[in-house]
Amino acid sequence: MEHRLARRSPRERLPRKRLPRERTPHEGTEPPRRVVRARTPLTPDGFIARAQVEPGSFEAHVSRELFSTHHEEARRYAEQLRKLAMLWDDTDEDGDTYAILVAEARRITLNQARTALRDACTAVTCLPRTLARLEAGDLPASWFEQLLRRVRGLTPDQCRQLDERVADWDLRNIRSDRFSRELGMLITWFGSHAVQGTPAEQRDVALDTGPVHDGTARLSITGPIHEILDVSHRLDAAARAVQRQQRHALEDDSPIPFDIDGAAARDGHPLTLAALRYAILTRSMLGTGGIEVPGSRMRLNVVVPAMTLLGESEAPGTIDGTIPLPAPMARHLAAGESTWYRILTDAADGAYLPLPPKRYSPTPAMQEHLRLLDPVCAVPGCTRNVCTVGEADHIEEYDHAHPERGGPTSLENLHRLCWKHHDMKTRGLLDPVREPDGSTTWSVAGIARLNARQNRDLVTPYIAQELQRSWEIYEEMLVWEEGRRRGLLHDDDDPAPLEDPDDDPGSDPPY
Repeated sequence: MEHRLARRSPRERLPRKRLPRERTPHEGTEPPRRVVRARTPLTPDGFIARAQVEPGSFEAHVSRELFSTHHEEARRYAEQLRKLAMLWDDTDEDGDTYAILVAEARRITLNQARTALRDACTAVTCLPRTLARLEAGDLPASWFEQLLRRVRGLTPDQCRQLDERVADWDLRNIRSDRFSRELGMLITWFGSHAVQGTPAEQRDVALDTGPVHDGTARLSITGPIHEILDVSHRLDAAARAVQRQQRHALEDDSPIPFDIDGAAARDGHPLTLAALRYAILTRSMLGTGGIEVPGSRMRLNVVVPAMTLLGESEAPGTIDGTIPLPAPMARHLAAGESTWYRILTDAADGAYLPLPPKRYSPTPAMQEHLRLLDPVCAVPGCTRNVCTVGEADHIEEYDHAHPERGGPTSLENLHRLCWKHHDMKTRGLLDPVREPDGSTTWSVAGIARLNARQNRDLVTPYIAQELQRSWEIYEEMLVWEEGRRRGLLHDDDDPAPLEDPDDDPGSDPPY
């Protein structure tokens, strides 16, 4: 059965209405119209003069080129926004259909694709006059990107009012700091409720692994300032009380509370306040008002290469298959566990070797295996972690009445999907087909086909190369030893080392 989405014009695709909030002091009236003009026109000659660049010099030539470049960039960006706006669809059921295509085409995540589509719709429907100024090259593309970011909390009506004011500014000549300052004042005029919601509405706890991947992560807590300050003060007071108790325990040679990794006992002095705040926050019981909290259904998978465990390689491990883990930390975590689980991979390409169960529900071993194959949702571009949430899905549907007819419960026919994309697959909007090479071809609402490769362990082939090279060196040593034994070589004859392309300091490891 073929599924197609009805296209709507960009003018019809307005951002979803927000729930009504308290009336702000300025609600019901329009923001003031400020005259925003530059003192002098911004021209290439004026810029060169202000920068004191010698006319006719190489620097002056480059400055002119850079000055004219942003006009073309702005026009291309405006054209891109208009094209993206044609694909915006804000329905709950099918909102990801076009986002999947955009994510694949632009090589970005689904979240980034959704944001790009929503911003494009806002630009076309709510900021048409400023968008026209962008097309004319009157403001840099980076300014319009900033504008789109900062109006995400405004209603469509407020965006249109802002558009009328900003479009009348002297955008061709004002400086960057003036634009940012005036825009901030205009957005703030609508009131904090309209810009970002009330402090209570912004309560949130978010996990951020960060872009560095150095084995750390951040937990950010957002909420009303008085609540956050109260938590901070209570945590600081608790840390100081524990620090005093640690000092007394060291003097009395008694058990030391909150001693992370035995550092206080080893070093002979209390932990720092920063370390104690962390210890108290991470090792205290969470209160839930008497509500019983069930234990986690799944364990946290820390995958460590065997050679890294033995200390023969510094290849990194991973947490849940997505977060790189430095080798020393991986070894430290493994040392603290009494049970290790063996995961077999193909040494040539890092593919996880299959298991052979024959039933509808995957076995616990298969579920563990699937979490390694698909630590995030298998739909191209989706970044939702499915190690702890999500569902195992049969690519070819399981035939409950006649299991022998197809849709086997095997790793070759299974993947993990987030709930939203599992529902889209159930309704026929997503149709995956597993190819002979292990990749998956996705039909998206019958309008496009995308191919996604199966996850591979990138470290295994690297370690296999190390082992192969070690074996070649060992075999060469045997040949030289045999030559010495027969008197064909002298002790001062040393074999030349094998060339290794990975020894080049400018090359990167394959992982």
